[in-house]
Amino acid sequence: MKCKILRKHLPLDIIERWLKDSDCDVRTAAMNACNGRDVPLDIIERGLKDSDWRVRTAAMRLAANKNMITRTIDPPEKVYKRCWNGVIVVAHIPEDAHIRGRVGGKCRASKAKIIDILGDFGGEKIGISLYDGETCYFIGDEVEIDNFDMSFEECSAGFHFFCTEREARNYNV
Repeated sequence: MKCKILRKHLPLDIIERWLKDSDCDVRTAAMNACNGRDVPLDIIERGLKDSDWRVRTAAMRLAANKNMITRTIDPPEKVYKRCWNGVIVVAHIPEDAHIRGRVGGKCRASKAKIIDILGDFGGEKIGISLYDGETCYFIGDEVEIDNFDMSFEECSAGFHFFCTEREARNYNV
């Protein structure tokens, strides 16, 4: 026989009390109890600032569901995108861009400004996307992704880049 458990929500006053507890397991349980319900933003913000990574991770899940987190990293001044023929597009990510990814891995942004192109394709300073072979990048272009996906999926809609030139050069599709 299968049993269906009907969960009752933990009252917010208990969640708030648990978030002040010295035990990180209790604080983590409090953040996890918020999942699937509408909670005040100050509770999520408190979780995002917690000293324990497990509490912050639980809070990030809640914040992502509310589209509160717009950046998972602050990128360096210059970022790098590998294109056809070993061409590297150098870009700047504006302050108001949404970013998903991590340092040391592939990242993506909702906006970018192309500031340089290292190498050439057929004698032209142009970057041609490895993804579709059609998208072209020129110095001075401002890229804006209309359908940027706020999820944490690595290969989703966005301007893909790496934080170092070396990572971009070593990238294999």
